[in-house]
Amino acid sequence: MVKLIATLGTSPGGIFETYTNLINGTYESENPSKIEIQDIYIIRTKDKEVELAWKLVKALFICMKVPAQIADIPVSINDITSKEDYEIFKKEIFQRISKGDFIDFTGGRKAMSVAAAIGAVKKEAYLVTTIIPQQEYNRIQQQIKELKDREKEINDAISTGSCENIGEELKKLIIHGAKTILLT
Repeated sequence: MVKLIATLGTSPGGIFETYTNLINGTYESENPSKIEIQDIYIIRTKDKEVELAWKLVKALFICMKVPAQIADIPVSINDITSKEDYEIFKKEIFQRISKGDFIDFTGGRKAMSVAAAIGAVKKEAYLVTTIIPQQEYNRIQQQIKELKDREKEINDAISTGSCENIGEELKKLIIHGAKTILLT
């Protein structure tokens, strides 16, 4: 079974759309087809804002009743600010990639995207990105600001699956008009 491995920065945007577009076969490619993905790995740093983005992604997947297993893989750095940080991140993502996986490099620092892309090529995985219209990106950033003070409700959705208090706000994180492109 192939995995979706995604890098994550401070915005949760794109991961849900990448997953949805891949499983529905609604991505740009020569021959798009539905892809069965049961495992999603989110690779991120330990930065506090990235932690919030992870919680938002997790809660969104739970509240949208996505059947895939979603795993949080925090790397032991707060940010990529040196070659050493890059090497730590690269090592972590490389060990997760298998041949035929789908690697979404949309989120996070450019260095994270580079590590993901190099890993995809070396391990014969597929490289995908989801393009987010700027207007939608700005809207999502505003939505994240509004959700920062609702961490208890976000945590409740994650731990109990109860989404009645936060589900509608989480749905606003879904990016309308996001386009996923299979690059390799």
